[in-house]
Amino acid sequence: MSKKAKITIAVLVTALVALVAAFAIYVTYYAIGKKALPGTTVGEVKVSGMTSSQIQKQLEAAQTDYKATFSGQGIAEKSFTPQEIGYRLDAKATAKNATERDSAFSYVSRLFTSRQVDIVHEIDPAVTNKLSQDLSKDIPEAKPATEPVVKPNAEGTGFEVIPGKDGFGADTHTLVAAANKVMDTQKDQLSSLEVSPVKPLASQEMAQQMADAAAKLTENKVTIAAGEKTFTADQKAKVSFVKIPAISKTAKPEANQQTVGDWVNKNKGEVEVKKVDGKRFVNSAGKVLKTETEPKDGVTVSNVEKLTQEITKNFAAGKDSSLSYETQVEKASVKDKTIADGAEKLAYMAAPGEKWIDINLSNYTVTGYEGASVVKGPTSMVPGAPATPTIKGNFAIERKYRSKTMRGFNTDGSRYVSPNVPYAMFFSGGYALHGAPWRGSFGWGGPGGSHGCVNMPVGGARDFYDWAPIGTPVISHS
Repeated sequence: MSKKAKITIAVLVTALVALVAAFAIYVTYYAIGKKALPGTTVGEVKVSGMTSSQIQKQLEAAQTDYKATFSGQGIAEKSFTPQEIGYRLDAKATAKNATERDSAFSYVSRLFTSRQVDIVHEIDPAVTNKLSQDLSKDIPEAKPATEPVVKPNAEGTGFEVIPGKDGFGADTHTLVAAANKVMDTQKDQLSSLEVSPVKPLASQEMAQQMADAAAKLTENKVTIAAGEKTFTADQKAKVSFVKIPAISKTAKPEANQQTVGDWVNKNKGEVEVKKVDGKRFVNSAGKVLKTETEPKDGVTVSNVEKLTQEITKNFAAGKDSSLSYETQVEKASVKDKTIADGAEKLAYMAAPGEKWIDINLSNYTVTGYEGASVVKGPTSMVPGAPATPTIKGNFAIERKYRSKTMRGFNTDGSRYVSPNVPYAMFFSGGYALHGAPWRGSFGWGGPGGSHGCVNMPVGGARDFYDWAPIGTPVISHS
């Protein structure tokens, strides 16, 4: 090989090595931090060499730092940021798109090509239409455009489109175009604005596409199993699962997690069982004399939140959901109450030494017991009159007063006031045992009876008042 040839080869090899090294440096630079490749623009702004975070921050600043200035016949010059016009930026999604690579070959191809990335955004029609009216508020015929909406039909089984209506005011489409231009250039913009008939920002076609997409979501099957039971969402339920956003070119129906959760919670009520602890009465020998309450294990659903999230996710993605309630069993207990010997024959099964009061509405007496032994009375009394009878059932003393002014209504609707009623022991709302110094006789019932309280001689009422603490059981029976 000649000397000249060797030199030529050496030069070519050196150049190739340098080229490979340069390309490696180039790839490394753009790969670290996943920077946007050469030739990349977001809108009209070059972002080559910028990271996703840098692009995102730049876009977020642009929507509030730059303004569109409007002027025109009948409109005083005013400036607004894209955000004030109703521009709703998705900076994160835009930055992600700008830094994506189709493949490793992109590092080569992008040296010779360019790529423009559209800014991901929505327009809030409510904000834009309000701004249109604010700008034309001095014009008598001004009225806002009404955007088309999609909502459940009257039967709740599908969706219908309510058409939009034209308005009159500052042109909303010009407002939106100016906001787009500010964001695409990241510069202030001037725009001529007219007051004229205003079309809705969303078209009837866009609304119908939203309705069709919403109806498509309801084709998903949603079922939750629980043992032998299966709960299947009917059409009305699935329509309620759909959340309709404001109509726009890119808006899509979503899943409504709140209504999904309501449905999951409603059906869990047919699965869950409230725990009931058992209660038995036994004598001193441990023999069961009576079972007052049978024990019943409780069942609770433990995965409501998880089910709600999974159904919501599947529904929004157009997927069926076939899931199950996860349950936990809460074992019921049985509580035995040992009663005093002989108490099983009385109106209340008291424990040995337990204080309780027996109101007998048949023989018109009040008796105090400790266990099965009589320790107070029997004391004669007068119960409620036929029109205002004394309540029956198992109660307990709630509150006590040595002297109490009692108020209420007579059967004819007139009010009564009884001042200084002695030794009142209330056992259920306004029902009480108390002294009745106005009565000359006791031990009877019928017309002329009380308003529902148990009237007792003052001395007897005092004895019971001093003996029975708050919480003492009171048994009223015939």
